Amino acid sequence: MKSSNKNERIQSKIENFCLYQERCKKEVITKLKNLGVETKMIEKIVLNLLNQDLLNEIRYSKNYSRGKFRIKKWGRLKIYQELKKRNISEFNIKIGLKEIEENYVSTCEELVKKIWNSNESRSLIEKKKKIWDYLRYRGWEKALIFDQIEKQSINL
Repeated sequence: MKSSNKNERIQSKIENFCLYQERCKKEVITKLKNLGVETKMIEKIVLNLLNQDLLNEIRYSKNYSRGKFRIKKWGRLKIYQELKKRNISEFNIKIGLKEIEENYVSTCEELVKKIWNSNESRSLIEKKKKIWDYLRYRGWEKALIFDQIEKQSINL
């Protein structure tokens, strides 16, 4: 009797964990392991969450991509890398990255302009390096950064 009551509490706790914000399978499994749940029970709980659509890695990938792009201004490479760390499949990552296509280049352009204008006292080379470092760290593609820096340089 106690075992089923404990399982129900864990199930309820993990459902609330998934309802609070979108989660990936890896996060749920880690949480369950930290709660001391056995492997067989973890598999049952994960399957139950998938059946209830509380765990959906396509939805997770889309939300993660949109959020990191919109809030942190991350590029495709960093978002891809972070989703990969969470064991999201290539297929689901591609679906997630489609969510940021619409404003991708214009966002890069805005970031370049913003950094360019905030470093007016610096030399041309220093400005370019500052922009390059900032955007590369945040996972933007080399060719896109280069194009946007050149575009900004021409507009002087």
